[in-house]
Amino acid sequence: MRGVETIRRLGSVAAVGFAALIVGCEQRPHPPHKPPPHASSSALPLGPLEPPPAPSMLLPIAEALEEVHDKKAAIVPPHDETSRLAFGKGRLAQAEAQKVVFRDTKDGSAIAESELGAVRAVGVGVDGSLFALGLSSGVRLEPKLTKPRTFPHVAFFPGAALFPDLEDPSHFYVYYGAEAELFHFPFEAEGGAFLPIEDRFSLAGCVGAPALTHDGAFLCATEDGVERRAPRGRETRFKWPKGVKDVVRLLPAKRLDDFFALTQRGGVVHLRLEQGLPALDRFQLPAPPFAAAANDEALAFVLVSAPAEGKGRHFTLLVTDFGGQERFKIELESKPAPPGEDWIKAVIGDKNLAISSFEPLVAVGGADAVTVWDYARAAPVFTR
Repeated sequence: MRGVETIRRLGSVAAVGFAALIVGCEQRPHPPHKPPPHASSSALPLGPLEPPPAPSMLLPIAEALEEVHDKKAAIVPPHDETSRLAFGKGRLAQAEAQKVVFRDTKDGSAIAESELGAVRAVGVGVDGSLFALGLSSGVRLEPKLTKPRTFPHVAFFPGAALFPDLEDPSHFYVYYGAEAELFHFPFEAEGGAFLPIEDRFSLAGCVGAPALTHDGAFLCATEDGVERRAPRGRETRFKWPKGVKDVVRLLPAKRLDDFFALTQRGGVVHLRLEQGLPALDRFQLPAPPFAAAANDEALAFVLVSAPAEGKGRHFTLLVTDFGGQERFKIELESKPAPPGEDWIKAVIGDKNLAISSFEPLVAVGGADAVTVWDYARAAPVFTR
């Protein structure tokens, strides 16, 4: 990679210059030692001198890394996406760093806040309730209530995903990618610091987090196709049809036996769950997807353009119908990439996506801010 080679050359030049500086200092004659002048009796006593703080990174290297991160490094869409925003009935759950904020979708005002230590994920139930998992515990805000109820802790590891139970609003699922299993939890327990695991279901062969269909079944991409598993039903497998590859996300469709496959390069294929996975329709997004979501009438995408011709990447929010026709589109603010190792977090931290199943609303944001648009009217609703 040219960016990596540039950084290595800069590092080598800096190292050679530093070595030459040391040699020059050693060869330079030292001035004769002079005794320090006598301090006056009125002078204040001197304390221990603190050395000036050393720069964390040489300036040329930092500038080169910023150039590489902003204008050369591509951001690959993740196979799994932790939910940080979720719409309920008239509410929006926003995961901040240490708490979850439940907002009114009319104006963004805070209905309630819950400290959870570190928020891991948020979700929405089939009844429109909102819930969140944190480091210390979880909370659930039921429709029409203004005070969330706390429930015991649930482990949530990197690669995990949170889902509602569409058959029973009093339960939810957590998918653990390392085990490729769904764990079934109740919202309430008689006692103890942890929620009990009431059941578990295998999703062996999944690549990335599954998608939840409207009938409560789970779909997940495998190495060569799709697996469908109803938690208490049978498991079926299908192979990708010709021309479908590099799938990064699956999205549910309005029909229970349909779904959308999203490829790494921005292809969207409408498929039917029957022998051969016949393609009903397909379209191409104008840029690769970073995030995607769906409801019963629309698809929402956060697109990320690759850096090209000295220009940095930029993000776009796009809402389409199921055939790919644009319904709403707006350019999103792009944050500059810092030179450190966590530059990706800084760039994508405010690019979480959610679309409502109750109103024509779509949201993009993160821990520090969120913006909601009405995609039917193509108008902003609020920014908080």
